[in-house]
Amino acid sequence: MTRSRRSLRTFNCSGHLPDKVSKQLHHTMQKSFLKSLVLAVITGLALTLSPSALAQLVSSGLTGTIRGSDGNPVAGASVTAVYTPTNATFTAVTNAAGRFNFRGLPVGGPYTLTASSTGYADGKVEEITAALGTDIEVNLTLKSDVLQLEKLVVGGDQTDLDASATGSGTIIGSDKLGSKPTSERSLADMISASPLVTLRDTFGDREESQITAVGQNNRYNSIQIDGSRINDMFGLNATGLASFFNPLSLDTLEQLAVAVSPYDVRQAGFTGASINAVTKSGTNKFKGSVYYYYRSDSLGSLDLQGNNPREETLTGAKFLPRLDRETIGATLGGPIIKDKLFFFVNYEKFESTIAGRDALFAPANEQQLLDRLNAIATASGKSIDWGSAVTGQTANTSEDEKITAKLDWQINSDHRATLRYTTTEGVVPQFGNFANNSINLNSAGTGNLVHTPEGHFYSQTREEKTIAGQINSQWTPNFKTEIRYSSTTQDQLTPLQTVAPIIQINGISGTNLNTNTAATGTYVAGTEQFRHGNEIGVDSTQMGATGDYFWGDFVFTGGFEREQTDFYNLFRQGSFGIVHFSSLANFLTGDVARITRNVYDPNVRNVADLSDLATTGVFGQARWDVNSRLTVTGGLRYEFVDSSTPTFNPTFFSATGFRNDGTPDGTSSISPRVGFNLSIDDDRKTQVRGGVGHFFGRAPWVIFSNSYGQTGVGSGTLDSAQGQLPTSLVSYLRDHFDPAKPIGTYTDNPAIAREVNWVDDGTELPQSWRANLAFDHKMAFLDSMLTAEIVHSRVDQALFVTNENLRETTIGADGRQRFAGAPSNLANRKYSGYTAMIRVRNTDVGDSTYFSIQWSRPVKNKWGFDLAYTRGSSTEAQSIGQTTAGGQWFRNAVFNQNKVENGRSDFEIRDRIQLSLTRQFEFVKNFRTTASLYYEGRSGNPYSWVFNGDLNGDGTSFNDRVAIPTDVNDPRFDFAAMPQAERDAFFAFIDAEGLSQWAGGIAPKNSHREPWVNRLDLKLVQDIPVAGFAKMQLFFDFVNFGSFISKDTFGYTELAPNLSNGVFRTRTLTSATSYTSSGRIAPRFATTPAGFAIDNGMSRWRIQLGAKILF
Repeated sequence: MTRSRRSLRTFNCSGHLPDKVSKQLHHTMQKSFLKSLVLAVITGLALTLSPSALAQLVSSGLTGTIRGSDGNPVAGASVTAVYTPTNATFTAVTNAAGRFNFRGLPVGGPYTLTASSTGYADGKVEEITAALGTDIEVNLTLKSDVLQLEKLVVGGDQTDLDASATGSGTIIGSDKLGSKPTSERSLADMISASPLVTLRDTFGDREESQITAVGQNNRYNSIQIDGSRINDMFGLNATGLASFFNPLSLDTLEQLAVAVSPYDVRQAGFTGASINAVTKSGTNKFKGSVYYYYRSDSLGSLDLQGNNPREETLTGAKFLPRLDRETIGATLGGPIIKDKLFFFVNYEKFESTIAGRDALFAPANEQQLLDRLNAIATASGKSIDWGSAVTGQTANTSEDEKITAKLDWQINSDHRATLRYTTTEGVVPQFGNFANNSINLNSAGTGNLVHTPEGHFYSQTREEKTIAGQINSQWTPNFKTEIRYSSTTQDQLTPLQTVAPIIQINGISGTNLNTNTAATGTYVAGTEQFRHGNEIGVDSTQMGATGDYFWGDFVFTGGFEREQTDFYNLFRQGSFGIVHFSSLANFLTGDVARITRNVYDPNVRNVADLSDLATTGVFGQARWDVNSRLTVTGGLRYEFVDSSTPTFNPTFFSATGFRNDGTPDGTSSISPRVGFNLSIDDDRKTQVRGGVGHFFGRAPWVIFSNSYGQTGVGSGTLDSAQGQLPTSLVSYLRDHFDPAKPIGTYTDNPAIAREVNWVDDGTELPQSWRANLAFDHKMAFLDSMLTAEIVHSRVDQALFVTNENLRETTIGADGRQRFAGAPSNLANRKYSGYTAMIRVRNTDVGDSTYFSIQWSRPVKNKWGFDLAYTRGSSTEAQSIGQTTAGGQWFRNAVFNQNKVENGRSDFEIRDRIQLSLTRQFEFVKNFRTTASLYYEGRSGNPYSWVFNGDLNGDGTSFNDRVAIPTDVNDPRFDFAAMPQAERDAFFAFIDAEGLSQWAGGIAPKNSHREPWVNRLDLKLVQDIPVAGFAKMQLFFDFVNFGSFISKDTFGYTELAPNLSNGVFRTRTLTSATSYTSSGRIAPRFATTPAGFAIDNGMSRWRIQLGAKILF
């Protein structure tokens, strides 16, 4: 099923999205009767029940039992819950079992709960805090004039056990959010407080993190604000988020929930973790804050960060990198109409300046080069600004701006509504090919020591906007509903300084700035080749309805959710043109070595790839409070998918037998789930909880999007070497290039051999079965709690990528399938009319098992702690961690290419220890000091050992897993070309690295791990009364404090020498390695394999200072 609500954006080099032009996608005209019926049922439910969009939970609940002093339940008692900050009042009546239930309550508190019944004195409990997505249990015993509090999960006594918990998850309140050390005010840092969630890789100048749960792909998480999904839905960003930095300010958070195995069928859209942040709301009191955070390399004479540890360790050089980061922000909330209408607003701006790239090369004649480029543009009649010479050190200044505005309306005692607007806009400068070591743009000759003018630089921007609304209603004492709707747009743009073909000029005389010696380098001007038309637009709407009906000891829940996303993907690399000059002399005379240009035929295809995806879920469940000690929840969720269809290529089908128009459209899934919570004793000192369920997930859409653009028609490359373009740059600019419409077009030639990407029809989105079993025990010792838990996942549906145009040849002596070579060469192809043929399909290979034990004490009496140990294992066929389907195919350590091989997951973290300590002091009355220490020690990321070169002939180097010889006589190997000394070193290295355990076989995927990672962080918060009800807080965050006090004890973060996108990690065992004519492996070991590299960003200690005024 497809839709026609997609608008076409036209390319605009300024980086702003212009007005949208209506454009109908290719549609499938038929709908199945089943889909029509289900949609009709959904519409009826929406009108009669009301929803919880995307059924992701953004509210809370209270439940419990009212008993008399004789222990018997009190039926018909009136129970009232008052949300004290706004005086919002909610009522319920106990059933025959004395049970009451509140659903759809505002998260947080405090609440005051009262109960009254004829013959009993009224009872009251205060200071109850409701938790996100959880029904907090509060059981009351009424006497003639005494009220006894039996259990209060959150509030009063926070170590009491959560009677509603079944699956694995963590709820992090605003107090804990404020005490965790972080130098970037990072949402990821907060999420990592969960024992089953790890920040597996943190990288880049923005210190972005990959959030990995129980060894699963970080892009398989669901991340939401108030139930509205903010994932990077297209899937290019390794963090899984669409924004450069945080998607919202931490100062807007009320609570943060991280769930790994929630058995509530209202939750879906993930096979990793479900992460949901609920924002603050206004109350009857005006409250606000103004805050400022500062990071820098130094403050006066005081260093605020350490030297680069890599350079200091290797050479002794002490280099303090430039850094200036500031965050300013403010919050304000309060009443518009007391007890009725409330507002909350936040503004935050972040600016970061770090050192850019240092020039490697100074051309002796740069002005001559620029003058000649200007003369060429003038001669062609085109206005092109190539930019000025780079004369000083470059700087990287990034900006990010966030706005949140929220209205809460207590319509009456039975109905309330919420409306939220959130926007985040970020910009990060990029330097293209400037200061690269080498370049070879169109295979016309390799250049080195690259220098560029400023016009080659560009920016990347990301803009995300969300409007979300919610209505909660109580129609009768037993029937409540929630309606939710949200709309989110995510745009990724690349504003350019110069709009022109990219020009490579080799043979430029100048100075190597690293050695201060004469050298020959390369000058590059024009638009960086991957920015020749590069925009992404995502429009998503989310809606749903949920109704809860309370009957006796049961709570029945039913509803639906729908998420629809439209994608606009413009990626036309090389479409402005790529021009190559082999020398300065040739450039000055206009003698072009080669001009190439990627082009498309507008009569055959759109300039951008247009696609869409929608998932619809219908669900129902029942929660049965069997008795005061046992609760059972069971439910069923039915999910179906519809999407647009790529253009069918009948020629490709005729030649290969593969259809290229497959999609997930029409696939469906049934997800049963059941969970339980059993108290071992009447006082709930010990409980057992667990469950099993099926989870329908998501995948980065970019893996599917490739099939909409790479159909094998409508795109091609023009080449001056083929007489299709002139050999003069002046002529090319004059006759073929228009800066106002820079993307190249042509008339399609069906005879051209091209790459085709496709998805098998009926390919399903990722899905998993998951089960957990947990033991919770409240301990009198230190008034603490002990939890032990095991979580097991088994893949139901995963994605797997192959290249179907590899031509098989022979089998190597090690049993490895060999191929003819890269299909870019005609002689190597299985199907002569095409180059790479990238296919996406399903596999059911992969599982994970994680065990954690946690001992904790929330902060009370001025101190608290958390201690956790987690151990896990995870396997997969492929990680799906890259930004294209083809990129995933060749970034995978393999033995037999294109075959499903189960191996250790790229996302596995084997062992992890966490310890957090919080202590509050009051050396002077009302001047509270809070100190927090957070330690994390974990296994390094897994990596694979591979051979140098393309051993199996699949056209990809450094991806062939190593065979390990038993000795020099191993019949799979030929050591004749390896000198004795080299041979001895080779076998000694195999023994030293532990590879000899696979002697006679093949080293498994991700057989080894990077070194253990230690990190100790410190946070200090000082409260200072200012005047009246206002106070100031001073913040001191010291990240990698352990490295500062002892490099020997805490060490550094060390990474494998070869990695891609933070996922695919390898070390290369041999020098050049190939098969002999007899099929035996002939390795060389000329040099010792590269070791680990210290990661400067994650190893350097750093300090953040901050101040906040609260009023």
